[in-house]
Amino acid sequence: MWLDFCDSRDVVWSRRSTRKSKRISLHNFSAGFAAFDIVALIVAGFACVGLPGGSAGASPQEWQIWAIFFAASLQFGLAHIFEVYRTSSVLDRRHVLRRATLSFLATFALMICIAAATKSAESYSRLWFFSWAGSSTAIAVAARALILKRIREALAESAFVHRALSVGVLCDPLHPREIEGETRNEEVVVGYAKYADLAELADLSDRIVQDEIDHVYLAAPWAEIPNVLRNLDMLRHLSTRVFVLPADRRVLADVVGVAKFGDRISFCGIEEPIHGWSLWFKRLEDIALASCALILLAPLMAATALAIRIDSPGPIFFRQQRVGFNGRIFELWKFRSMFAEKTDAHATVQTSRGDPRVTRIGRLIRRSSIDELPQLINVILGDMSIVGPRPHALATKTDGRNLEELVEYYAVRHRVKPGMTGWAQVEGFRGELDTLDKLRNRVDCDLYYIDNWTLLLDVGIIFRTMMMVLRDSRAY
Repeated sequence: MWLDFCDSRDVVWSRRSTRKSKRISLHNFSAGFAAFDIVALIVAGFACVGLPGGSAGASPQEWQIWAIFFAASLQFGLAHIFEVYRTSSVLDRRHVLRRATLSFLATFALMICIAAATKSAESYSRLWFFSWAGSSTAIAVAARALILKRIREALAESAFVHRALSVGVLCDPLHPREIEGETRNEEVVVGYAKYADLAELADLSDRIVQDEIDHVYLAAPWAEIPNVLRNLDMLRHLSTRVFVLPADRRVLADVVGVAKFGDRISFCGIEEPIHGWSLWFKRLEDIALASCALILLAPLMAATALAIRIDSPGPIFFRQQRVGFNGRIFELWKFRSMFAEKTDAHATVQTSRGDPRVTRIGRLIRRSSIDELPQLINVILGDMSIVGPRPHALATKTDGRNLEELVEYYAVRHRVKPGMTGWAQVEGFRGELDTLDKLRNRVDCDLYYIDNWTLLLDVGIIFRTMMMVLRDSRAY
């Protein structure tokens, strides 16, 4: 039996020896990070005054002093909105570094907006402002990364955040190593018990006080959980958090979230892959990048349109129905790269290398992906994203069969907006879908992107796309 730490008697109470003796306070670290951010902003602001163009005589001017202290106050407020100092997440490296960076960037973005709105931007030294913004953000993020690394090392050795008990009612308790592993060593289990009767829970009260327990992990058979919850009244006079878990882990194996729904508990079986602030930031990314690209690439797009008109008769643009977000059909825009009378609006025949339907200009713009640029309009309209799974035409087939028939989880790629480029493309899976392996590899890459999305992943994909666009032999 896996539970080798607990004997077979009906009632067991055992203390567990541990070498961890130093408690880490999450509240102190949260307050410390908040104070450090304010200090970093203020110190960096005054330090950058001495840069060339920062301020006459390297002494801060009155407007700079006001700007520095206003930014510190603004960042403190935004950090709370972004939940940078949320105690429960203060040791979550990914959460902390990402939210801290966003709070600083939002602070300086708002400072720019305020300066423009009040027509005081002329007073600012751009060198001073951007040096201040960059250095303070870098200091705050780098310090966090270093401190969190040291904390994790301490937690693995001699430190802990919470003292815990593992208790089983009518079943075996959770193994201490499982609790410590799931909490990334933040919990230290100092004792465990196995009770054959709910009445024995009264024994926990003295143990919690005596051992200064913060958390209790209480396992019980699924059918007994309502009774366990009712019997917790005997512990409500204590300031201790009690987690009740079903003994059979298969019951909730596919649950991704739990929430209270009135006086009932709701289990979330499916969750949006991108939601909340992440969805807002991704849309902001799309609008900003697509707008800038349309402005910067307007001359190239105009020249391409002229070349298409001269090269062969027919419309400049080619429009085709594709499958988008949540399976909705939308009209995708491209520069026409085939002879007008040979275009395939339904994509019943996939484009192949040396395809005779492609015009001379079409070969050039397809090889360099210039034909995809009108999809920036789709991004602005909200049908597509800059980065995401590439959308397929309605009639696209592999080995003469519909894509959904070949890969049973194919439709999962529609959980996010389709993109102009994606993880599959930069990993080398682009071009004709003429074999099942190619289709499966592309779908697997799309699902990896959906499951692991971050803004940084998008930036990396965009950068890799730009690097490979002119030298990719798979484009034709």
